[in-house]
Amino acid sequence: MAYNKYRKGSTFERELKKNLENKGFAVIRSAGSHGVDLVAGKCGKYFVFECKSTSKEKMYIPNEDVEKLVEFSEIFGGEPYLAVKIMNKCLFINPDDIESAGKNYALDYTKLCPLSRDIDELIGKDIQKRLI
Repeated sequence: MAYNKYRKGSTFERELKKNLENKGFAVIRSAGSHGVDLVAGKCGKYFVFECKSTSKEKMYIPNEDVEKLVEFSEIFGGEPYLAVKIMNKCLFINPDDIESAGKNYALDYTKLCPLSRDIDELIGKDIQKRLI
């Protein structure tokens, strides 16, 4: 079961990587648990992603995962985002917009939707139009 969970997550990481590359971004994927999953940049704009995937309406993300994302992003100079595939929809959430509930962040689909962005909102139309 753990293998299927890992495979689902890595598949989502690859899908997001390809989507960003199709929009002209240079993307690096960090396989394994190294703190962040994807780093993407285009025209001086940098994004750092921690990717999570579930088919359920709720999921939990350990505080440590979010802390590593924020810390890496601050050092790197990129914008941190949780890229969450939940209920078959990809949502991008700024860690500043969510609160920890103890040892984990409890993410609920209905609560996330108003806080999230889709990929086009995230990267902005001005970046999408520019060429690398």
